[in-house]
Amino acid sequence: MKWYVVSSVVLLLFTAPSAPAEPSFGDPVLCAGQTSEWWQAPPSGRIGPRNELYVAWTHSGFGSGDGGVYFARSLDTNRTWSPGITIHFWDPSWIHAVYSGPTLVEFNDTLYCLYWTKPEGSEARHLYASRSDDRGASWNIFETSISGSVSDNPGRVSYVVLPGGVVHLVFATRLGMARDRTYYCRSTNGGITFSAPAPLPGDPSATSVYAPSFVVATGGELLVAVTYSGPALVLNRSTDNGATWDTTRLTAQLGAGSYPSLYSAGANRLYLLWQGPSNGELRFAGSEDLGRTWSAPFSIVGASWSCGFAARDDRVLALWGDAGAWDNFQRHSSDGGATWAAAEPVWSSNPFPGDWLTFRADIRNDLAAFWMHPEPGSIEATYCAAAEWQTGVNEPGRVVVPTAPALTATPSVFSSLTAFGFPAGFRPGTVLVCDASGRPVRRLDGSTGLRWNGADERGRRLPAGVYLCRTDGLRPVRVVLVD
Repeated sequence: MKWYVVSSVVLLLFTAPSAPAEPSFGDPVLCAGQTSEWWQAPPSGRIGPRNELYVAWTHSGFGSGDGGVYFARSLDTNRTWSPGITIHFWDPSWIHAVYSGPTLVEFNDTLYCLYWTKPEGSEARHLYASRSDDRGASWNIFETSISGSVSDNPGRVSYVVLPGGVVHLVFATRLGMARDRTYYCRSTNGGITFSAPAPLPGDPSATSVYAPSFVVATGGELLVAVTYSGPALVLNRSTDNGATWDTTRLTAQLGAGSYPSLYSAGANRLYLLWQGPSNGELRFAGSEDLGRTWSAPFSIVGASWSCGFAARDDRVLALWGDAGAWDNFQRHSSDGGATWAAAEPVWSSNPFPGDWLTFRADIRNDLAAFWMHPEPGSIEATYCAAAEWQTGVNEPGRVVVPTAPALTATPSVFSSLTAFGFPAGFRPGTVLVCDASGRPVRRLDGSTGLRWNGADERGRRLPAGVYLCRTDGLRPVRVVLVD
């Protein structure tokens, strides 16, 4: 209440300049200042409630030993970025691992990141859920006990977070079956555990199912757009919180297509953007009755090399690369897809000549942003570009989140003993060691010398793995216990 009163006074005294009605993206900014020859594309980015910018990306780990999932944030709208923060790093017990498909979601200042890992030589990928309750400064890792077939690429998962820590999750893989299927499960404890995945109904003859896109409508209906071999677009719907589902093939209304991106725009409105059956054509359609009927498909561009979409309220954005010109273009609508601006280059001078980009985009408040990874790229890294885009939503106040000093552990990967360190002048208290599920397993205080030997409170050796160590007043540190 106090913030709103102060803001009202400021608005009476000053007239803030309005943001542009059309997006004009600034130059790309390197996120985290981190580069690697083993980069994995594409990154996943989100805009926070106060126009914070968040991004997650991966390193493969093959040949480099630094594989993992990483995170960075900008609290000044893409002017500067934090150093890279580790969400999930290389596990020495696996030697090397592939990390893929990170998907980042923000809800009420809590960040979630879901991603696949595959140890070198393994026959399966494993899905992990990580959650940060401090805007990405530290992360808890939860293994979901969900595996995907190594014979296919499970790819990017799609999920929605609701109040009370409810996470609805959809993904496509084989799970040991002869054919790909789309699966649904949910968590009621903030991603710590998930229900057993249940297959959604679909075409039993389809040899492949991929690229699900999941939304929860304003009224609570669950909707999943997915691609079946053909390619054919299919819409799954649940009106009973995921207990039962029905299926609608969209081909008769929208034609063939793949890689759908589904958005809920309030009330009963949906937006669907997808790739046509050939040449990477990008298409758009809208629905005013939650996908039961659709507008005639609109062709955004006839051919593309790679693409990214974003939509919110009346704003819709499409980004793509042109393989022939080796340039990057955008096209947008400010009226829910009724009319579209002409296609134009994202930048007047292409900062990545000779590269094609992989895009992920978002729209929130008065801001549009996209995150990109250049390929083949003289510098393997993640970049971000942002633009103001007015929609009648007042720009939120900038909030600088203070960064607390960190607890340290030396060594951070250990077998017999690690010692905790504190900043100069900090009075050590109790260090709480938690396992990957967040369960406390050991409490250390000054009498123990604040060293940990990998044992629990009863002196029993704990399993090898990742442990999070916390103390009041400092950012936590993650350590790896090895056999």
